[in-house]
Amino acid sequence: MYSCHAGIGVFYVFFVEGALFTNNGAGIGLTARDRHGTLVLAAGSGIMHWDPGQVELEALLSLRRFLTPAMLEAKGIIIEGDCKNVIDFCRRTSTPTIMEQELAFLAELNNVMVRQILREANRLADYCAKYGMYNTFVWTDCMLAPPEFLEIFQTDLDEMSNV
Repeated sequence: MYSCHAGIGVFYVFFVEGALFTNNGAGIGLTARDRHGTLVLAAGSGIMHWDPGQVELEALLSLRRFLTPAMLEAKGIIIEGDCKNVIDFCRRTSTPTIMEQELAFLAELNNVMVRQILREANRLADYCAKYGMYNTFVWTDCMLAPPEFLEIFQTDLDEMSNV
């Protein structure tokens, strides 16, 4: 189920997710892993919005706040999410709109691949989005995360080892 199979070299995989609640409260979440599957970042925060597609897009745009120099120099970046409309929007090449200009930071990265994944493969970022609605956080160490997060992460690792 884990979908990180890229070429040799240093690369990072980002999973992005937006979660919209009935009160127009929303959370955006992302996780980043290195080429070994090691979690290097998990983050989430709350926003107010009524459009689920926009919430998903905001999750992807939040990525730029967390890029480190090592990530900027990586040989490749894979961005995965489960919202088909946002993934398709990021892949389009046309006259830049205001929102497409917001995505211009992706051009600063080497070999960016944006792809859609199954919702089940995005559980950790989904947890971050839901948790982030109530608690803005950035975890760079798994030991700072709640037990539920670690359980989902362990399930993902177990599934990776079975691939």
